[in-house]
Amino acid sequence: MAWSSSRSHRGASRGSHRGAGKMPWRSRNESTQSPESSSPAPPLGKIIRTLTVDDLETTAEGQSSDLTISQFTTVASYNWLDKKNSAPTILVPGKPPLWTPQAAPTTLQEDSGKYFRDKNAARYPKHPLEPAVTVALDADENISTGVAIVACGSTLGNLLRFVRGQDKPFRMLVQTIHATVFLTRRENSPTELIPGVRGYGHTFPEANTTWEADVKGSGSHQRVVRYHFGGLELLVRFEADGYIKPPSSVLTNTSPELSPQADDDQNPLSDLLSDLGVSGSSPSPSSDDLHVKPAGALVPHSQLFELKTRSILSKGKKDHLAEELPRLWISHIPTFLLAYHTRGLFKAEDILIQDVRDEVKNWEQDHKTELAKFAALLNWLVYDNPKEKFELCFSGGGGKLEVREMLDDAVVEALSDDVKGRWAPVSSGTPPPPPPAESDSEDEDDKRYTWDYDYGFYDDEPQPDFTACSADHCGYCGKCDY
Repeated sequence: MAWSSSRSHRGASRGSHRGAGKMPWRSRNESTQSPESSSPAPPLGKIIRTLTVDDLETTAEGQSSDLTISQFTTVASYNWLDKKNSAPTILVPGKPPLWTPQAAPTTLQEDSGKYFRDKNAARYPKHPLEPAVTVALDADENISTGVAIVACGSTLGNLLRFVRGQDKPFRMLVQTIHATVFLTRRENSPTELIPGVRGYGHTFPEANTTWEADVKGSGSHQRVVRYHFGGLELLVRFEADGYIKPPSSVLTNTSPELSPQADDDQNPLSDLLSDLGVSGSSPSPSSDDLHVKPAGALVPHSQLFELKTRSILSKGKKDHLAEELPRLWISHIPTFLLAYHTRGLFKAEDILIQDVRDEVKNWEQDHKTELAKFAALLNWLVYDNPKEKFELCFSGGGGKLEVREMLDDAVVEALSDDVKGRWAPVSSGTPPPPPPAESDSEDEDDKRYTWDYDYGFYDDEPQPDFTACSADHCGYCGKCDY
């Protein structure tokens, strides 16, 4: 089947010895809200077309450049407040749990309880992406003018696994709103649980991280970032497992060869808080409304870590970091914390903290062929998708990616009407052209952007004035000589 290259656009407790400020790293109340333990898969709509990895080959040839994540910037962040029987509430900017390792190793109980597959959908099932979009718009009311795709780490990760030939099944809803494509993950139910939870992936962070006083009661920390890839600008939400304050004595628990590099960021991101525009008004009495409360501090991206726990029996036998590099690439989290245990006992010398920025860059360079296909798939979603709303389904087993009609049972809308109105059109019906290819020129006039890992990029050229004219006449092009 030919792959179109057309550019037409469719429009348990941590332990009392840790102090009263401690809260579970993973939601304690998740196991008390009695969510569904299982549910049948939603019905499938009619197949519109199918895609294979081979279909991407031809289009991927045109993606030989722009296959690195660039112009990365933190837009906003928030915490889900974990309070039983309360309306959905986020704390903005929130704060990740702080790395506070135990003074002496203790044997932990294995994970038990119930944990949602998708925390965002469980807390806000009608519009799981909306909290991320809301805080992004509060940080930058014009952010919609450049963003081509809004997604989460899960949906992007699923698409990346597909083009890499991995067999993990998935379903996601695709919706185009004002020329921006929104990707929303779809489980059997918003309250679908992770079955057969084993290991120490919850009890270890509960014992070794702390929700600080200003964000006490949080259940998870979500980050919203933007970056360029494949000629597109993406707005991406993902969960951060925690952060490490520099300078930090906790790094003495790390093997010397894996110690993180010294943090070279001097300017705190908290200086940006005044731009968030968080409303302090009283929440609406409706339990369906999203409540936004100011709390926390915007933690620099360079202090974030991804955490995994593994059996000591796998140490030296399995490359656990290699398994996580695609996820770390999508989020650009710079630090990987790998904790080995011996039947639940975590010793200081077996907790490794590694700066993985170089490893992520090397992974990106070594997987250009797959990333070209990934870029081709993302561009298809933006420029050649068949309908305003549809569903992507992949059953695994080396099968095809199915593009299916979205049935009426898929009641999840990417955005509510109010927020959809704030996500203003880029123009009056005319999609933005694909961004030009990056130039290799070293001319100073070509260097429009100055990029910093935490603070993003800043355009040194004057910005167009989108308020000078009427959409009825020229569509807010921003170039009128008024």
